[in-house]
Amino acid sequence: MLHDPEMTASVVGGMSALLALCAMARVACIDIRCLEIDPGWAVLAGGAALGALVAVEGVGACSGAVLAAAAAGGAAWLAGRLRPGGIGQGDVTLLAVVGLVAGPQFLAHVLVVGAAFCLASCVAYGLARGKRPVRIFRHMVPAAPPLMAALGPVFAWRIAVAIWPDLNLETAMAAAFMAIAGPAALAAALVAGALPMAVRRRAIPATPRGPGGRINQGKGN
Repeated sequence: MLHDPEMTASVVGGMSALLALCAMARVACIDIRCLEIDPGWAVLAGGAALGALVAVEGVGACSGAVLAAAAAGGAAWLAGRLRPGGIGQGDVTLLAVVGLVAGPQFLAHVLVVGAAFCLASCVAYGLARGKRPVRIFRHMVPAAPPLMAALGPVFAWRIAVAIWPDLNLETAMAAAFMAIAGPAALAAALVAGALPMAVRRRAIPATPRGPGGRINQGKGN
């Protein structure tokens, strides 16, 4: 019953987790369309996720989450200062949210998987834009979809284990879930972002070029 404290915490945690996952998806969608991180939706995703974690794991989850957010966001901020133009303020916010939601125990896993997904996104967008192999990693791609694809399954599994501890969920099952859910979310993002770009590129006839690579311009009558 809902007056049971544990049941109430599970319901609140589950609803907050659902809100957080929806906000993560919204952050990714905006980044696909505009190549920017919406700070409002990013803060909502982090806040809802933290609320869910506190509800199902207790207040102790707060301190670790804040430390992980500071580490990830601080590292991104420092990288942006050392190399201006490479990392923007939106990326700092995004990585801080990733640290907040993943926590210290899952941050390394999420960052490694997210980096692999980012490489896959670079290749997909590079092919969609017709980039040459030597320049396939030298172009802007949305960072939120691969990072959210890596973060979402980890967060969902973490909430599920906290809500239903009696299920005795095994590590192998968790790995299988993340191995399926993460690439599936990334594939959906690439279909929404890179595929239309490739279709538009194929629909536009190529501009003829001369031997030196210059565009041939027809002479007017």
